[in-house]
Amino acid sequence: KLYGSHVTGLSLPTSDVDFVICLPAVQKDAPAVAPGVLEGRNAINETSQKMLARKLKNESWIDPRSMKLIERTVVPVIKVATKDTKAKTLQLDITFDAPSHHGLEAVELVNHLLVEFPMIRPLVLVLKKFLLDRGLLTGYTGGLSSYCLFLMTARYLQEQAASWADCGALLMGFL
Repeated sequence: KLYGSHVTGLSLPTSDVDFVICLPAVQKDAPAVAPGVLEGRNAINETSQKMLARKLKNESWIDPRSMKLIERTVVPVIKVATKDTKAKTLQLDITFDAPSHHGLEAVELVNHLLVEFPMIRPLVLVLKKFLLDRGLLTGYTGGLSSYCLFLMTARYLQEQAASWADCGALLMGFL
C-alpha cells in the first residue's frame, strides 16, 4: 500500500515513494532450542527486509548500487532507486507493516489537518524545499522527517488566528 507525501499531495518532485508491505498474519513456530531440532531452522535467519532487498537487487528495473537497508530504526526501511529511464529515476522506500508502523494511519491525520488548515500545504512545501536544499530533510541522518515537519507546521498553525491568509507572514512567523 502507498502512504506518505505522494498520497497526501505534499511531495516535492524529488520526493520518494513510500510503500508498506502488509503481509497476512502467520503462526510462528517456537524457536529451535537445540541444533537439529528442526531441520533448516538453525541456519541463518534472514529477515523479510533482507530477503526482499536481496531479491530486488536482481531485478532489471532496480539500480542495485542505490540499495540501502536501514535496520536500526523504529521501522526498518529498504531505500532503493529505479534505473534511469527517459522520464526519471524514482526513489522508493519500502517497509513492512508492524505494530510500530503508523504510516497508513498518519495519512488519515494529515488529510484531516490539510482540510482544517488549508495554508499548511504551501507552508510545508516551501519548508521542505528549504530543508532539502540544506541536506536537512532526512530524519535518520540527523535532519527532520517530512512528517515531523508537517506536525510542527500544523501545531504552529493551530496557535495562529484563523483569519490569517497571508502565507508569507505565516512562513516568517514559523521561521
